[in-house]
Amino acid sequence: MPELREVHRSALGAGALSDEWAATRLPAHAGRRDFIFLVARKGDEIVGFGYGYTGSAGQWWTDRVERSLTAAQRAEWTEPPHYEIVELHVRPAQQRRGVGSALLAQLLTRQPHDRVLLSTQAGSRKARGFYAKNGWAELGSVDFGAGYPPYIVLGKRVAP
Repeated sequence: MPELREVHRSALGAGALSDEWAATRLPAHAGRRDFIFLVARKGDEIVGFGYGYTGSAGQWWTDRVERSLTAAQRAEWTEPPHYEIVELHVRPAQQRRGVGSALLAQLLTRQPHDRVLLSTQAGSRKARGFYAKNGWAELGSVDFGAGYPPYIVLGKRVAP
């Protein structure tokens, strides 16, 4: 867990958020349906990780995303069973070397649904470029509430 927290912290530049994520969010997420957690290593060092699970109404992220989508988008993206990529992080020194793309591709091939969603900060050109390069479509902005920067929701159709 300390090494995962350090990857999270270094990729996001987050301090206390990474501690809260490791102590609370990750253990809660691990119990969700179709939870998949992958790590990338270089030797003995974890250089990146990603995970996701099947999203459903009543979950914090899903509920906020559904409120931000149009009725047609909800019918297409969130009402049928869908997968959510919750976290995808690579140590800055290992970025732009294919680690994130490989983790993302493996998550997509191992999950059980034909539609996948995720969110990223609207102001991160690097993240938005990464997802565009990997075939994700921007569906719109989402408001996660006070204390959160602007985010966008992205979707991708895949073969389960």
